[in-house]
Amino acid sequence: MEARLDRGTGTRDQDRVTIKSKGETAAETIAEFYELLEEHEQEISDRLRDIQPGEDEAGE
Repeated sequence: MEARLDRGTGTRDQDRVTIKSKGETAAETIAEFYELLEEHEQEISDRLRDIQPGEDEAGE
């Protein structure tokens, strides 16, 4: 199972994350996917948001 997530709209303010999961059964695959998604929501998204271009870099 695979999902791609894009965040942001500007060229310098975009993040793309691909979440992939595998399992022996569909239920295992879905369970692993939700675990990875939860990890992304809690940890990785926060890290990506913290890495933002400064005002000079963003052209503001």
